Order: sequence, then structure tokens, then C-alpha cells
Amino acid sequence: MTQITLNIPDNELDFFLKLIEKFNYETIITDFSMTQEMKNLLDERRQTTEKENFVPWEEAKKQLQFKSNK
Repeated sequence: MTQITLNIPDNELDFFLKLIEKFNYETIITDFSMTQEMKNLLDERRQTTEKENFVPWEEAKKQLQFKSNK
């Protein structure tokens, strides 16, 4: 399998992800920024959530769905 890294302009990301979805390719987005406010919110949620309610990332990815503009 070949892995390709692309830099996609933010305003084109939605279109690109929909295109990739049509071909049934796996997408992995690794470049994103997170504000301190977002980090604090995630830390708070981790502290107040029961560990048995956590969903492994691989399982969560399977549950994600892209919105369709149909």
C-alpha cells in the first residue's frame, strides 16, 4: 500500500474528503491545531468520564459518518 501526504487548503478540505470517500479510501488527518480552551475542555471531560465509557479510536472511526450535501 502506498501512503501519500497532501497539504489541502482549509477551504477545499470538505470537497477533498468527500472525493476520497467516494473512492472508499482511508483518510488520516494528522495536521490540526488545538486551542488551549479546547485542550482544557478535553482534559475536563477525561476527568469526569468513566473509563468504561471510552471507545477505542479504531472503533470510533468506524462509527463516524460524513455529511452528504444531497
